[in-house]
Amino acid sequence: MKKLIFFVIILAVLGCERNIPPVIPDNNIIYRRVKRVVDGDTIVLDGNEYVRLVGVNTPEMNYPSGPPELCATEATAFTDSLTDGKDCYLVYNTSVGDSLDRYGRTLAFVHILPDSVCLNVEIVRAGWSMVYDKYPIRPDYEELLRSAESEAEENGRGLWNPTENCSSHRIKW
Repeated sequence: MKKLIFFVIILAVLGCERNIPPVIPDNNIIYRRVKRVVDGDTIVLDGNEYVRLVGVNTPEMNYPSGPPELCATEATAFTDSLTDGKDCYLVYNTSVGDSLDRYGRTLAFVHILPDSVCLNVEIVRAGWSMVYDKYPIRPDYEELLRSAESEAEENGRGLWNPTENCSSHRIKW
């Protein structure tokens, strides 16, 4: 038993350093398929479940009511490139907040398989969102998000340098 506990602790520590998800005590993880991307911070899973990515707020696509906000096209394309037809699993935010937003979307952290990369963190790391705390963020993920935001800012990625990174500059957000 001591060896098992030691192994789980080692995995948790290594996971935090490599953006691998925290060890989840529940072995009943449900794998899902990403069906489509609505915009940079919302995806649709099999079963038509809409998921709002916690800690992320990308520029809005504004369809069908108007043109996309600055960098929205790039943010949406980035999310699509990481998720297109891939399997994933969700880590819910219920320990610190609600499980659904006011539009009925599931609030979660999405881990893309096969390597379990956290989509939420990678969007921030690429600079397509700053850390967004409208919905409370689990502390284990907030640390990852803040680190990714610092990295994006230091390297002028995405929104941190829209003149270089975004094709349309006519709409400010």
